[in-house]
Amino acid sequence: MKTRRKVLGGFFYFRLGYATYLAMVIGIINILTTSYFLAIQNVPTIQNVFPSFESYVVLVIIIGIPIVTFVGWLHFKRVGTFSAEAAVYAQAMPYNYKLDPGYQKEVYGPAYLAILRLNIKRATGEKLTEEEIKNIKHLEKELSKLIDGGYVGKPPKGVL
Repeated sequence: MKTRRKVLGGFFYFRLGYATYLAMVIGIINILTTSYFLAIQNVPTIQNVFPSFESYVVLVIIIGIPIVTFVGWLHFKRVGTFSAEAAVYAQAMPYNYKLDPGYQKEVYGPAYLAILRLNIKRATGEKLTEEEIKNIKHLEKELSKLIDGGYVGKPPKGVL
């Protein structure tokens, strides 16, 4: 299980690095070279505007970066595609339907359960047992650790 998780984690990092950085750089270089040497270089009218590849690259960067940034802003803020993507990811994420490992599973879930049980006992007039008091004090210590910036449970290697 640990080997499979490491392999899948490594694959995730590979995809992220490739798609975010390497593919972007290769894509930019590809679009600039192919558009200039296949389209602009063969059309004399356009070649008068861009006498060299370097001037074409500079102008495309000056105009292209603001346009692409604006399109990215539209994607997040105005068009609604990002919110649709986020809704799909939220629906597919298993931890939206169960407690996350870590502080939610180790502290918050048990604390909510203890509060619920305390309220039931209080409503029915029952007294707390020594075991229940011990569990509540343990939860109090764990919550104090979290408040102080500490860890609970078993954090994955590399987190600390």
